[in-house]
Amino acid sequence: MHDRPPSAAEQPPAPGTWRRVVRLFMPHRLAICFVVLLVVAYSALNAAVPLLTQLVFDRALFGAGGPDLPLLALIAGLAAATACAVGVVDLGQTWVSARVAQHVVHALRVELFGRLQHMSLAFFAATRGGEIQSRLANDTAQIEHAVKDTLPSTLSGVIGFVAAAGAMVALSPPLAGAALLLSPIVVWVASRSGRALKNLSEVSQRSRAQLSAIVAERLCLGAVVLARVHGRSADEAGRFTAESLRLSRLGVRSGLVAQGVLSAGHVFFVLTPYLVFVAAGLSDGITPGTLVAFTVLQARLYQPLWQLLHVSTEFRSAQGAFERVFDYLDMQPEPGSDARPDSTLGPGALTVHEATFRYAAGERDRPALDGVNLTLPAGSTTLVVGPSGSGKTTLGHLLAGLHAPTEGSVRIDGAKIGRPSPGRVCIATQEPFLFQGSIADNLRYAAPDATADDLMRACRLTRVHERIMALPDGYDSLVGERGALLSGGERQRVALARALLADASVLVLDEATSALDPMTELEVVEAILAERAGRTTVMITHRFGALDSFDTVVALDEGRVAEHGDRLDLLGDRHGWYARMVRAQTGAA
Repeated sequence: MHDRPPSAAEQPPAPGTWRRVVRLFMPHRLAICFVVLLVVAYSALNAAVPLLTQLVFDRALFGAGGPDLPLLALIAGLAAATACAVGVVDLGQTWVSARVAQHVVHALRVELFGRLQHMSLAFFAATRGGEIQSRLANDTAQIEHAVKDTLPSTLSGVIGFVAAAGAMVALSPPLAGAALLLSPIVVWVASRSGRALKNLSEVSQRSRAQLSAIVAERLCLGAVVLARVHGRSADEAGRFTAESLRLSRLGVRSGLVAQGVLSAGHVFFVLTPYLVFVAAGLSDGITPGTLVAFTVLQARLYQPLWQLLHVSTEFRSAQGAFERVFDYLDMQPEPGSDARPDSTLGPGALTVHEATFRYAAGERDRPALDGVNLTLPAGSTTLVVGPSGSGKTTLGHLLAGLHAPTEGSVRIDGAKIGRPSPGRVCIATQEPFLFQGSIADNLRYAAPDATADDLMRACRLTRVHERIMALPDGYDSLVGERGALLSGGERQRVALARALLADASVLVLDEATSALDPMTELEVVEAILAERAGRTTVMITHRFGALDSFDTVVALDEGRVAEHGDRLDLLGDRHGWYARMVRAQTGAA
């Protein structure tokens, strides 16, 4: 079954989140090695400054012979050169780190978008649009925020801490022990708080997704009209307010937990100097220069430790976003189509063999289609009819590759259809989708290289050219959100023209003319069939009494084929379903 989102139990076990995050950086390992070298150089240069300070106090200013001005000038020059080198190295590692981080996030966004492009229609039907947008926008934004500073901050924090601690030990082991005494407590607090931050982040991201879903669903044109018609605008505002308030409260809790980690670090930073002073008072042979250098080194120790604490809180918050993105990346896309069609069948031959389809696994109700068998020769024209709920649209989706059958198979030219096959099968649906843009932009979506004459020819066939030319900007006129600036009939006819421009071997029309009046519908259908003479056309419709240009009729009832055969033969069976419905429709007309 490939027409629903795979459940967690069906997904292969994914490696740990942190290991997968590390894998994201592996293609950039050479750049990361270069960053490590730059960070080592940066930390070494920073650690050298306190040692120069010790020389200033113990040798240049308070040496045995009094102040040594030449030595003082030399040390000052070395300090200036060191500061310049630190600035250059820091700029270099920031530039390389930023490039690596942005490439990682870019690759993650592209992979996520690509995976979603190949998920089944059932996945999109079962998943709220705001949820998908949240993972693509909010989650990746949080990941980007965490990743862009993580690499340099982590490396400089670890290496800087080790370099400062090493310099402290070299100056005075007793003072170094006093300076590092409280650091395990800070690390423990950060670890405990990190787990809480991760949980809060997951809940916050779900709340953001819910907020995005409310915006996407309730602020589109149709939803706004519905809310106003039924007087529910205030209810919708209240729903948004409640979810926004929940997200705000989660933000406050996350901020408190993160600040708790930083406050623990602040206590460490305040108490440690006094521990060092006490240790200096209890030790022998501590010179003023050593104590001053040690005081400077403490700042070099605090800064990387502070960086590590900050990175820890940021990355723990981003862990939930990583896991939500990885959940989507672990989903299995739809299977592909067979690579080699059977050329002996002719372009556009359709075969349906024992096709059964359910919209949900384990569904107790009858399937939408149940053991359907059909053979539609290349170049045939077929009318698919039946009562509402008989499975007509489901059959159209299977023929177009929008769904894969639960059981059985659907083939075009002998090749199994597992997903849409551009150029071979095209479908026009009852509710056409038009992008925000011009009419020409929407038409060229099916044929990017189509000329203006091609567009006009297709629109003349669907009887919409004159309506378009009556607009102020003609084919450059904007269609509005989902085509809201056009009428329902105009939207359908523009979508039909777009489908014709695709020039596919098989064209499926799924109630694609339902918004047209019967006379215009008949004109459009006759024009399309004449244009596509010799190619396969399948039309799904409720109104078929006047459509007499089709070779074959397929009548569905409760997911099964009730009648299938030559249109004239079925009309001759006065007691058959198709003949009775034609009499009913033509009589009503």
